[in-house]
Amino acid sequence: MANNKDELKPVPVRRRSASRVAAIQVMYQAIMSEKSVLECAPYYLQHYAADVSKSFRVKDLDHEHFNALHAGMEAKTAELDAEIAACLSEGWTLDRLTTIERAVLRAGTYELRMMPHIPARAAVSEYASISDSCGCDVPFVNAVLDRVARAARVVEMGSR
Repeated sequence: MANNKDELKPVPVRRRSASRVAAIQVMYQAIMSEKSVLECAPYYLQHYAADVSKSFRVKDLDHEHFNALHAGMEAKTAELDAEIAACLSEGWTLDRLTTIERAVLRAGTYELRMMPHIPARAAVSEYASISDSCGCDVPFVNAVLDRVARAARVVEMGSR
């Protein structure tokens, strides 16, 4: 039996997880450098993607997922931020979020809104896990993405 939880996930799932982390890191780099995500992505792929792939024990990222995420986050930043802001508790604004929380929430919101083929609960869980490894407030990220999922996927999420 494997000791590491990631070893239990099939390779395609680990490749998608690696692409999520990479897209979040590219978004973070773009926010911090005030460059576009599309400018940051090639540099990231050249210098950091292999390390992310190695940490997930896969040969390469799921490039299709990575490209869809980072390009989608770039193209729909204003819409994603509005959606996230609408799901924050009263008194909270986007300005109160850390840069990495913003990047994680944008990626998760984009995936929940634009990738209906990925189960909502799996996406929320995955982004909560990623947020933990990024030092984010996990219950906060989980709650916001759960609200996004319930708004975006009414039939799938139903009521608990």
